[in-house]
Amino acid sequence: MPPASRPVKLACLPCRASKIRCNGQDPCSNCISHGDECRYQPSRRGGARRGPAAAEKLAKKETQRCAAKPAVDNLEKEPAPHGELYHRHTQGSTSTLNTPLPISPAESGLRPSSILREDCGVSPLGGIPSGFLGPVNHPPKALRAYDCSEDLINAYYIFIHPYFPLLPPPVVAQYEDKCVSVEVRSTHANASSLPRWPTSPLGLALAAILTLIPPTGDSNSADDGAAALRRSYADSYARSALESLEDLLEPYSHANLADGPRSILHYAIPQKMEPVLALALLSLYECCQRGNVPKMRLRANQALTAAMDLSLHTETPQTGFLDAHRRCWWAVMFLVYQSSIMTTSPPFITFDDIRITTMFPEFRGCREVRTLLSIETLRPNHPSHVQPWPLLVKAQAALLRSCCIGRELDRELRTGQSLSFSIREEIKDLDSLILGLAAEADRFRCVTNYQGAEADASRNLWAISNALIHTSRLTLHSVRAFPDRRRILDGPIDLLSLDASCTPSSLVESFHLSTSQTGEVDTHFPFTERESIRICLHSSLVVSRVFRRLPSPNPSYSDTTVDMTAAMPWTSWRRLSSPRSIPYMASCQMQSFYTLAMVLKCVNTALCSGTISSYAYLFEQPSVTTEVQDAERLVEELQIGMDALRRSIKADVLFGGVEVMAREVERVFEATLMG
Repeated sequence: MPPASRPVKLACLPCRASKIRCNGQDPCSNCISHGDECRYQPSRRGGARRGPAAAEKLAKKETQRCAAKPAVDNLEKEPAPHGELYHRHTQGSTSTLNTPLPISPAESGLRPSSILREDCGVSPLGGIPSGFLGPVNHPPKALRAYDCSEDLINAYYIFIHPYFPLLPPPVVAQYEDKCVSVEVRSTHANASSLPRWPTSPLGLALAAILTLIPPTGDSNSADDGAAALRRSYADSYARSALESLEDLLEPYSHANLADGPRSILHYAIPQKMEPVLALALLSLYECCQRGNVPKMRLRANQALTAAMDLSLHTETPQTGFLDAHRRCWWAVMFLVYQSSIMTTSPPFITFDDIRITTMFPEFRGCREVRTLLSIETLRPNHPSHVQPWPLLVKAQAALLRSCCIGRELDRELRTGQSLSFSIREEIKDLDSLILGLAAEADRFRCVTNYQGAEADASRNLWAISNALIHTSRLTLHSVRAFPDRRRILDGPIDLLSLDASCTPSSLVESFHLSTSQTGEVDTHFPFTERESIRICLHSSLVVSRVFRRLPSPNPSYSDTTVDMTAAMPWTSWRRLSSPRSIPYMASCQMQSFYTLAMVLKCVNTALCSGTISSYAYLFEQPSVTTEVQDAERLVEELQIGMDALRRSIKADVLFGGVEVMAREVERVFEATLMG
């Protein structure tokens, strides 16, 4: 092994899985401190994909190589090769099976990693069976798993569907989460440690997201080793899902979805649609877990291509599986636009493309509370319903336009590039459009006569639409309101670039601006700096209220229980649990958090210096006699808003793409409050 002082060309497997620097010793310092087994293996990244047969051959060679080691001489003295332990967690207890049960391949239907294959022909990246790893002494860590398809899809409706309704409503009654808590001693992903490996790309993609969530009652879920374990298995699921898709992503020219088998996970989904759904979930995974927006965009565009090959963008009277058809198409379009927003680049296909005839999805039992004014439709064949999808679509389109205009203004500030002559009218028109959408969102209330994942999804999509609308206005006005935003907080900040705030590697890049560069923006922008600051403040507070009231997943829910407070989540304060949601909206939260932090910094400074009258325009009814009380009330509101956003982001920190965001938010929160 090379000495620790030299650059290390080969990191050990636990350090690779945890994505930390390895000193190249055997054992390395990280494995010693964490109690991990330090093992080295040449990287197999890159090269040609050789398919399942080659993967099986490689796994067998790896098993034989490890079996030849002297360490296996005492193998018979160790526990059985598949002796990982697991417990089932249900409502009201951390374990209903108090006695650990050893799992054997014969009892669980599990096959060794060298021959474990999916029905679709994929070999999971299981690595070496646990029996060949030799004795380990450090305590095991808990991993979420499911031992049947029914429990896996039920978990989707608990943790994913309320925030991203990709699939049709459940075909059976919802029940409480029935995860299996697997006790694993090594952070190296090993399929033989699990009670079951999913049998489809959709199941694998679902497992990739769900395994990131700690099992119910896991008191050590925040441990670095436990997080590394969840990441390792989630990546293994995701890679296996991609491998299985290679053979399934075949072009279907005007394919009839009714021809062929149905999904084993959901009776109302044709099996031909599963690759599109899997790619959509993998796009979500790239954004939330890996923080990789370019890869998110790639997966979303792959899903879009596959969806159009299946003609999901068109709808006729003969279209079968109508609900699954509509939800799949518009969920994919949502991801395509979300990735375009984060990269400030045009989508491959726009919402108003004349080729799209697929209607918006509808939620059962969703009805209005107040009389709505007519909602401007995107196309004549898409009539407005009292449903969240039309508003969500228009909110995304407005946010993409705001990002493009904001990027043009930002480019002028940084490079001095001249603005177009039409920019002033574009800003006025877009601001007017956003105000109309905000008024529409305020009038829109969707209540249901039932509970469950569908009811939560309809309410949450309305709330997310509201957050997108106000993020759009905030993005449009932020350059005018805070031209020297880095100086205000004395730290790295980029309010404008949503892709930077969503990508951990670029989140903390410095953003240098000079107030002397703002001349042309001042000339062309149709709002004053004070007006824009006030607009940014109000929009940020709206976003903070949305995420303060967003309900957390409820693993104990079943259709036999009734929770009346869930019917009106905007009037109740829900306890923050982990995870809070599927955090594809984290960048919106960070923009609002930074805005509140900058306003709070300015108001606190003015209070200390006795110049609070310079910020009287932020008060509802400014008066010289009450300006101090007004300022203190505003400070309290700003602190509550920042804390709500901070807690919401922190609750989702189990997703890898949110970790850096959470640390940056904590830094700014502490610095602002102490300042």
